[in-house]
Amino acid sequence: MFEDRMKTSAIPERVYALCQAIKSRTMKESDLRELLEPSDLGGTTKYFGMVRDAARQLGLISVKEGDISLAIDSKYVSSYDSMREYIVGNIDTISEGLFFAVSKEYISMNEQVFKFKGVSEAALVEHMSKVIGKPVYEDDMRAWRFWATYLGLGNLHDMLLLPNMYTYLKAVLAVCNIKKGEEYTFTDFVAAIKPYAEIGLSDIDGNKKINLAMSSGLRALHDERIIQLSHKLDSGDMWFLYEAELHPIKSTVTHVTVRR
Repeated sequence: MFEDRMKTSAIPERVYALCQAIKSRTMKESDLRELLEPSDLGGTTKYFGMVRDAARQLGLISVKEGDISLAIDSKYVSSYDSMREYIVGNIDTISEGLFFAVSKEYISMNEQVFKFKGVSEAALVEHMSKVIGKPVYEDDMRAWRFWATYLGLGNLHDMLLLPNMYTYLKAVLAVCNIKKGEEYTFTDFVAAIKPYAEIGLSDIDGNKKINLAMSSGLRALHDERIIQLSHKLDSGDMWFLYEAELHPIKSTVTHVTVRR
């Protein structure tokens, strides 16, 4: 799911269900498969192997000699939010795979994504393959949208993901080493979140311009008073959010304070 081909069967809900099943005990793979994919239901679609592989690639489970066990503290799968925070906190685990590459490119496209009706549209798939330098297929993009939505890279509208990293950044703030109530220069703030937010920061250039997805997420966090964005006129270290004329923070920012 996260290394090479992306699979629509390995959705976040199924990975979470697998982790819940082994939260307090190790299980034989055959028993776990029967639990999650009961043979007496007569289903013809087999998805267990894809879900198991996705959970393993994320570092959530350990598979050894036919036994499957949780590879992390059970508190990290106590809820969908906690599982998201664990994945975001260990995002480097999947940073070399196709999912990460597609995510970075999609985010860097900014408003260009609005030209498409859906993430699996042929023209977008072709663009991804060309830019990434790896084969990308429509099924990859269909599978990508489920995890991109869950991790918080944007909001799904019909078949198109609208770039907004609010949920992702909220998870980053939960795992990164930033002190609440302390004011940071935007440069220091970016440095603190970058190990976990490279997926949305990889396209930053010397002009210090933040893409649409990150900018939308930061503004949403500001609106909810989770963070405070500010522009101090006497600061020479200026960064620029994606332009939003109707928002109080139109573009320029110099400091960030995490409130809660």
